[in-house]
Amino acid sequence: MRRAGRQRGRRTTRQRLLLAFNCVVVVALLSTAAGLGYVYSKYSRLPRVQLGSVLTEASSNNEPRNILLVGVDSAANLAPNDPARAGRGNVGGLRSDTMMILHLDPGTTRASLLSIPRDLWVPLASGGTQRINSAIQSGGPGELIDTIEQYLGIPINHYIQVDFAGFQELVDVIDGVEVYFAKPARDSRSGLDIEQAGCVTLDGQQALSYVRSRHYQIYQDGRWRSDGSADLGRISRQQDFIVRALRRAVDHGVRNPVTLDRLVNAGLDTVTVDDLLTADDIVDLARAFRGFDPGSLDLYSLPVVSGSAGGASILRLVDEKAQPTLDLFRGTDTGDLRPADVRVRVLNGSGVTGQAGQAGRDLAAVGFGAAGTGEAERFDVTETLVRYTAGGEAKADLVARYLDPSARLELVDGPLEADVVVVTGSEYAGVRTTPRPPGPSTTTTTTATTVTAGASSSSTTSSTTSTTVVGFVPEVPPGVDC
Repeated sequence: MRRAGRQRGRRTTRQRLLLAFNCVVVVALLSTAAGLGYVYSKYSRLPRVQLGSVLTEASSNNEPRNILLVGVDSAANLAPNDPARAGRGNVGGLRSDTMMILHLDPGTTRASLLSIPRDLWVPLASGGTQRINSAIQSGGPGELIDTIEQYLGIPINHYIQVDFAGFQELVDVIDGVEVYFAKPARDSRSGLDIEQAGCVTLDGQQALSYVRSRHYQIYQDGRWRSDGSADLGRISRQQDFIVRALRRAVDHGVRNPVTLDRLVNAGLDTVTVDDLLTADDIVDLARAFRGFDPGSLDLYSLPVVSGSAGGASILRLVDEKAQPTLDLFRGTDTGDLRPADVRVRVLNGSGVTGQAGQAGRDLAAVGFGAAGTGEAERFDVTETLVRYTAGGEAKADLVARYLDPSARLELVDGPLEADVVVVTGSEYAGVRTTPRPPGPSTTTTTTATTVTAGASSSSTTSSTTSTTVVGFVPEVPPGVDC
């Protein structure tokens, strides 16, 4: 990749997918609307921000690319009595309330989303060290992009921004988003107030209160119980909400030209894009991804630990444990990795006699280096595990793609006795002669410690997730349609 100049001719590279939202889709498959003329006329009205000098330009059509999605803390277009105005005081300018990086790989049609905590303590590109949400306020979108690229090493190819009012309007256009609440919930600071448990369709105002909630509480056993995970719990709920909103948008927008037109018009009023993203890009990506399943969106978070600086609460990146996730969004090339480059130790986790030995021989037969076999610490493993340490995600993924059925990747603190340790489960069915293609076929978890004080872990949607979900995240019970 290379830096793009501020002035350039018509772009020849094509963007394959556009998911522009502050946790909700902004534009969905524009090519289904009334012809190309519709697309060009609508797109020409989108507000632009000049970022050509700081964005990184993809060098080819097939190169993976990253879109920085920013929900800005701006109440400029909200009604005077809107709950989102509460507690804002005299804060002026923009603040990045939500930051996510959407990674698109045209070669595999794989989409991955990385949430960046707003309290992440970073060295700003312009100097000094602050929480990352201050970057856009001090230096605009360009400062935020440069800070992310310099600190996290992730190149940013495009930028999309939406404010509070835009988020509310987009949710209302798709007739709200359904979220299941097992208990009544509230957040007096964000304005969230869910009085009854069950499946609730959140309108724009309620949805904004929900995804902004950092002081989330549920009513349990006769009292209000606080979720102490703060921004990390909010990220888990936001990611869950994203998939629900995408599904709702596809169902209510793409198949209904009238609703789609309203969705696009809402985006025109409140969405800002960079000056290098063209209408041609959108048409091309719409055609390529018209069958995209929101449930296949891979969700990632950064491993962090809590701390303080100047009396303020902050989050510090756990650098070593973050590398596998950062490498994915950096586009680190692992295409030349071969089975012979990976030493594998196999442990029997199911208790089936001889399973570890057989699996070890089968893995050796397809070229993996053998590092011995043994018994796992327990014999009740169901889904086969592929354990690895920081920096070994590519090797673990390669091993998992040879296993039937798909295995679960597990980042551990280490040390390990090999590059990768396979713990066979009762579902283990053997080793493939050729690997599955790269894609969201394996589930990644991590044992990295995150901030979970006062929070309960939960699972989220069927999307792949790279970190343990923390906080109170609504989980739909079996048999409930929500």
